[in-house]
Amino acid sequence: MSRKGKSYNFKPSTPPAVVIPETQWGPFMERFGRLHHGWPTKIETRDTVTKEEVVSHESPLESMELDLEDQQNPRINVTVKLDNKLVKHILFLPSRVVHRIQDDDEAVEIATLNTETTVYVRPRDK
Repeated sequence: MSRKGKSYNFKPSTPPAVVIPETQWGPFMERFGRLHHGWPTKIETRDTVTKEEVVSHESPLESMELDLEDQQNPRINVTVKLDNKLVKHILFLPSRVVHRIQDDDEAVEIATLNTETTVYVRPRDK
């Protein structure tokens, strides 16, 4: 897949991956968001039904969190800062979370009810 703007180091070959157990999603999201706060972030979402793909503009990461306010309908919220506004991407009914690292770049892949979303982050100085 091509990415506009600055590139991320992910190659077509699959980088090492760690599947995050569901019981660890909350702490993982909070820690990931805190450690990568302000990092350039690109969010790529693919609809598994329509095959449509949407790629966000690169924006600084504000936070990531597991939202369990409605226990029957959990969500993962990815918040970025775009033009001095906070934009929250809500990923409804997550079913799988995978963390990938390649060189200095990182990605979190989140499978949901009808989408596969990848949150790419890279260090600010790249």
